[in-house]
Amino acid sequence: MRPALAFAAGAVLLAIALLIIAPAALLDARIDALSDGRLRIASAAGTLWQGSGELVLMPAGTRQPLLWRLDAWPLLRGEIRATITLGANGARSATVAYGRDRLDVHDLDVSLPAQSVLLAAAPRAPFAVGGALALHVERLVQLPDVLDAQLSIEWHDGSVPGSLIDAPISLGDVRIALDGRGAAINGPLRNSGGDVEIDGQLDVGAAGTARLDATVRPRGSDRASADRIAMALAALGAPDGRGGYRVIWTGTWR
Repeated sequence: MRPALAFAAGAVLLAIALLIIAPAALLDARIDALSDGRLRIASAAGTLWQGSGELVLMPAGTRQPLLWRLDAWPLLRGEIRATITLGANGARSATVAYGRDRLDVHDLDVSLPAQSVLLAAAPRAPFAVGGALALHVERLVQLPDVLDAQLSIEWHDGSVPGSLIDAPISLGDVRIALDGRGAAINGPLRNSGGDVEIDGQLDVGAAGTARLDATVRPRGSDRASADRIAMALAALGAPDGRGGYRVIWTGTWR
């Protein structure tokens, strides 16, 4: 009996040792599965528990330097808890916890080309967008029935196609801010500068639902430019009777 117990104990210790030194590259397969192929980890170094690499946004291939440290004990209760640092400019570290009934993100800052984000969300998008998206999360806690968030999304120098032959429509700097707690929360959508004025609201729910309702109105006194922009907006929304167009979008955020 003793040799069998010794062999079993040795096998367990060997498994633990192998797990401790598991290569960082193993994390790529897990991230690939969790993101449905939208995120990958390249140039991984270190171990599964503490390593570095590049976070790759697919299919554009946009890369962000990445450092991580994974906590072991939360895994016993089926939760992934990690500290991550994105970017090469010494950005502050973010904490991320992900479990069956909980998503918890604090102190996250990331900036990516808007086109890369669009392709990750809709790989077959028939148009291109300009500018960069910056996400700042003070806190984002999602429970089955409650969402608690303080975050902002900024689209700097945003632009969308005017038509197949015309110049792009400049959106200026667009900002969405969310701050609240409840089964659903909402925040304003505004912009500054650009060829259009944007005024709307984003509603998000703890169940992962999202709804954007905005009015977009051409700026300026140049009639020809305003007519060109109005023609493009008419393809996106319905006229509101006051020179603007109401655009409504519904989807999911998780």
